[in-house]
This record gives sequence, structure tokens and C-alpha cells, in this order.
Amino acid sequence: MSECSVTAAAVIRFTEQLEDTAAGLYDRLAAKFEAHRELFAGFAKDSRKNKTLVLRTYQETITDALEACYCFEGLVLDDHRFAATLGQQAELPDALTAAVALEEQAVHFYLDIAQRSQALLATIPRAFRRVAEVRGKRKEQLQMLLSR
Repeated sequence: MSECSVTAAAVIRFTEQLEDTAAGLYDRLAAKFEAHRELFAGFAKDSRKNKTLVLRTYQETITDALEACYCFEGLVLDDHRFAATLGQQAELPDALTAAVALEEQAVHFYLDIAQRSQALLATIPRAFRRVAEVRGKRKEQLQMLLSR
């Protein structure tokens, strides 16, 4: 029998870190780029909402059986990590490129988890798909801004 390396709790912790990283990046961008402050501040707020949605869904549906027995087989969380570092001298195009990369990574992560959690209660994959959709729309907004 193989050992479970990624539990539901580990995925939730990773999700919290991902959304905290995104919120921090967008807070910094809001402070740096006055012309787009409202957009970036909204993205930071949405990241905090995403974190709350996933955490609440997990807390409402978690059982001992799920946490003790469910494993995201083959999932390597390091494949989904993203460092949201941006130099002080970064211009808007560099910031937008970094933000688009973050959103691509986030969408990939959320869709991967949604697919892997299909066997669980429907609320769990639904929450991950919902966040992937939000992040996908955010990526489109960033790409439009970048192409101007």
C-alpha cells in the first residue's frame, strides 16, 4: 500500500498560502500603480474571499474519514508553487506579466484539485472550480491591460 503524501489539510494549507501570496502581490501593486489601484485592490480582496470560500467549504465538509483516508495521489504541491517577487523598480508591464503567470499557475492548481477531488462531496470540487473561474477571469483582465 502506498503512503499518502498530500492530505486534504495539506491542500487547504497550500491554498491559503497561494491566496495570501496573491493578495500580498496585489496589495503591493495597488500601492505602486496609482492608476490601477482600484483594480489591484479588488484582486487582493477577491483573493481573501477565495481563501475564505475554500477554507469554509473544507471546514463544513471535513470528516475524520476524509482527512484520515483521502489522499491526492500523485499530486506534487511544489509543482504549483509561485513566488510573487517583484523588484522595487518593476514597471507596470513586468508587474502584469508576473500577475498573469500567478493567475495561470493558480487556475492550473484549482482545476487539478477539482478534478482530483471529484470522488468527494460535490461541494469540494465545486468550490475549487469556482475559484479557478474567478482566477481565469482575473487573468483575462490582466492580459487585456497588458496588451494596451
